[in-house]
This record gives sequence, C-alpha cells and structure tokens, in this order.
Amino acid sequence: MQLKDRIVIISEKNMKHINALYGKCSIDELERIVNNMIDNAVIEINEDRRRLHMDNIVSCSECEYMKMYDYGNRIYYCDHEDRTDEMGKLCVDDVPGICPEWCPLRCKIDDSSAAK
Repeated sequence: MQLKDRIVIISEKNMKHINALYGKCSIDELERIVNNMIDNAVIEINEDRRRLHMDNIVSCSECEYMKMYDYGNRIYYCDHEDRTDEMGKLCVDDVPGICPEWCPLRCKIDDSSAAK
C-alpha cells in the first residue's frame, strides 16, 4: 500500500484543536488543511536535507575533476565522465563554490548521508 493511499485517523483531541484554530470544518476543508500542513512539512524537510547536505558537500574548488580553460575568460567545468550535464560548465571567472545538482559526486555524498 502506498503512503498516499493510507487512511489518516484524526483523534478527538486533534479535531478539537483544529476546530479551535479554524472553526468547525467540513471533511473537504479538513483535507485541505491537512494537505497544506503536509506540504509545509515536506518543504521544511527538504530545507533540512539541503542544510545537512551542505555540511557534507565537497566544493568544486576542492574537486580533482574541476578543470579550467582560458579564452579571455576563465571557464571552469567538470571533467567527470559520469556527469549528467553535457557541457559540465560550472562558472566563469570565479572559482566555483558548491557543486551543482547534476554533480556525480554530490549523489555519492547524498547516498552516504542517507546511510547514516
């Protein structure tokens, strides 16, 4: 059974609190309220994951796969064979900070953080 197909049981105590906050509400209103709360919780969880990830992340400036060429501007790019971005462009002129979403090493960091 998928999580979205599960039934949520709201206790009388929780229903009293919801009615105190929102007034008497119908099932449709209650569904909207609960779904909004879940949406907000998911946003906060993702923000926490990003913060945790940032603590573990290797910056491109420390990465052995970061390369640079100079044609008037210094262009930094990723030379990792498993990158999902075709060009691998990181930035122009400044040394890159954190690695981009498509970085193959970022995935490995995410996996090792999830295993903890």
